[in-house]
Amino acid sequence: MEMLEKKIERAVSDYGMQSIYDGAIIGFSGGADSSSLLHFLSSRTKKLLAVHINHMIRGTEADRDELFCRSVCEKYGIDFISYKIDIPAIAARKKKGIEETAREERYRIFDEELKKNPQYRCIVTAHNANDNAETLIFNLARGSGTNGMCGIKPVNGNIMRPLIYCTKKEITSYCDDNNIEHVTDSTNEDTDYTRNRIRHIIIPEMEKINPGFIGAASRLSGIITKDDEYINSVCRRIISENGITDRADKKLLLSLDMPVFYRVIKHMMGRETDSKTCMLCRSFIENSNVGDFINLGGGVSLKAERGYFVFVGNDELERKEYSVLLTCGVNKIDKIGLTLVLGENADAYPGEPVCEVSLNKDRIAGNLYARNRRDGDKIVNGKMTKKLKRVFCDLHIPSHLRDEIPVICDDLGIVCVPGIINGTESQAVLET
Repeated sequence: MEMLEKKIERAVSDYGMQSIYDGAIIGFSGGADSSSLLHFLSSRTKKLLAVHINHMIRGTEADRDELFCRSVCEKYGIDFISYKIDIPAIAARKKKGIEETAREERYRIFDEELKKNPQYRCIVTAHNANDNAETLIFNLARGSGTNGMCGIKPVNGNIMRPLIYCTKKEITSYCDDNNIEHVTDSTNEDTDYTRNRIRHIIIPEMEKINPGFIGAASRLSGIITKDDEYINSVCRRIISENGITDRADKKLLLSLDMPVFYRVIKHMMGRETDSKTCMLCRSFIENSNVGDFINLGGGVSLKAERGYFVFVGNDELERKEYSVLLTCGVNKIDKIGLTLVLGENADAYPGEPVCEVSLNKDRIAGNLYARNRRDGDKIVNGKMTKKLKRVFCDLHIPSHLRDEIPVICDDLGIVCVPGIINGTESQAVLET
C-alpha cells in the first residue's frame, strides 16, 4: 500500500471516518487533491456522488474543468452533478470576500445534496495537511483563539476529510504514480488571494526554517484541539449546572478562569466573537451598575441587572412607548403583547398574558389609560410617596421586565401598577 493510502487509512481509523466507505458525496474540483481522493474511494466506497461547483470566476477555464470532471466520473462509473454559482455576484451582494463566499456556497450545496440523498452517509472533501497549515497561519494572522488554531477539523459533523494527514507532495506523487489526470486552477497562482499568498510565499519561508513545517503544523493543531476539547467540556458542565442561557450570575461570571469565561460569553451571545469583545465584557461586568449596558456591535448589547448580566438585542433596549385609552372590558396593548381586562374576570381569556384590574370608579378622575413607565414616575402608597423605579428595585424586578408592566393612569396621575402597587384603595392583580 502506498504512503498516501496508508495515511488515509490512519485518518479514517483515528477519527472514525468509516462511513465514507458506505456512501459519500465528494466535492470534486478536478484538481490533484480531489482527483487522488476520488481515485482512492472509487474502488472502496459502495456509492459515490461527485459534486462539482463552477464558481463562474475563470470563464472558459471553469467550463473546461466541469467537462473534465464529468468525463472522469463517467470513466469511473460515478454519479456526477454540477452547479454553476455566480460567486462574484453573490460576494458583492453580501459584501463578503470571494474566498469566503465560495466556501459558504460550496458547503450549502453539499449539505442540500446530502439532505436530498439519504443513501449517502457523509460529505467528503480533499483538504490536506498543507491546507491545514495554511489555515493555522491565516487564523494566526487574524488573532484567532484556540478554536482557530485547531486548524481544519478532520471531522466536522457530517463532513469528513480523509486526506488531512497527507502533504501536497505526497498527493502529487500519488497522482503521478497512478497516472491520475487532473486539472490546474490558474487562480491558485494569484497571490492577491490570501490563501495563495500564504501557500506560495509564507509556507516556503517557514520550510526554510523547518523543512518539516507541514508536519509540525499538523502536530500543533492536534495538541491544541485536545486542549480546546477539554476546556470546552469544563465549560459545558458549568453551563449545564448553572442553567446559563443568555444570562448568568455576576458572581459566577467573575469566578471563572479566563479560558472558561471566554467560552461562556460566546455561549451567552449565541455566536463566535473575538478576545477583545470578551475582555470588554469582563471589564463591564466588573465595573458596571444596575441598568448599564454596553453595545458590542452586531446588534447585541450586554446589560447589567441586579446580580446578573444578560445579552439583549439593541432593539430590546429601546423603551416601548405607548398610551392606550382604557374602556370597561377587554383592552389590547399591542406594544407589550398584553390583554388588559378592566372590571371583568380574566379567566375568560386563557392562554395569553392577561392583566385583570378592578378599580373604584368613584376615585377615577376623567379618562383612564395604560402607558409605559416613564422617568420620574412616582406612586402614593398610604402616606408615602415613592419613585416607581425604587419600588421595582426593592421588589428585585429585572429591568428587562419592567417595560412589560403597564402603568394605569387617570387624568390626575398614576392610579395603580398591576401586581406591584395600587394608588387608590382598589385591588390590582397581575396574571400571566
